[in-house]
Amino acid sequence: MKKIKLGLAGLALCFVACQSNQKQPEKVDTLLLDTTITEDVATPPPPVSGSETSLKPNPNAILVSCDGVGKITFDDTYETIERKAGKANVELDSMMVNGVFQHAFVTKVWKGTAGELTINWQESKPPYQTIQNIIIDKPGTTYVLQNGIKLGSSLSLFNKLNGKPVMLIGFAGKNAGTLMSFDGGNLMAQIPCVRGVFALPPMKSHPKEVDAVLTPNLVQSDQTAFKIYDPTLVKIIINSKR
Repeated sequence: MKKIKLGLAGLALCFVACQSNQKQPEKVDTLLLDTTITEDVATPPPPVSGSETSLKPNPNAILVSCDGVGKITFDDTYETIERKAGKANVELDSMMVNGVFQHAFVTKVWKGTAGELTINWQESKPPYQTIQNIIIDKPGTTYVLQNGIKLGSSLSLFNKLNGKPVMLIGFAGKNAGTLMSFDGGNLMAQIPCVRGVFALPPMKSHPKEVDAVLTPNLVQSDQTAFKIYDPTLVKIIINSKR
């Protein structure tokens, strides 16, 4: 009887040892699987070009300030911009005002892409050494100011950030919707160099209250019309501090 009991005990020990050995690979597999999942979750999804989400703060956002736009600054000349952006990405382009070609030229950087910039010079002919302003107007861009203002921002957001109404040209004439003044509000201290152009949404008809802003004269942004139709920013103009 004792010999039988010893044999059974030995079999039991062997069974436990075998089970223990079989479980070890499962622990290794589990650790590898957990690592893979963690890496996938940590990788941010790419922004969707032209979407609202791609314009919100994200790793691809390019900062706009009174010093310049991203790596293009107001200290740059035509030659230094060529070095920064690459010669193939910089070109002179004819300036048009109200559909009429002018004798002066503008510089296009990254033309035809979401990062397109238009640069106006103080000089009317080469060498171009003094930037007058930089214009952002390409839909889908990720250029954004420190306070979150970007293409597509609403006029009501400007009112909120400014702490009071801003002044702009009414929506009639060649300069329609152009932001002219922060009227001493918060934005005057934060971004004194920035101006812009707003656009109303397309309208087949409109309430009579909107007539008050369909003018080439200056209007305040607290008009009743802007509570009915909230204009959006379609062009950002950063002027040189020089």
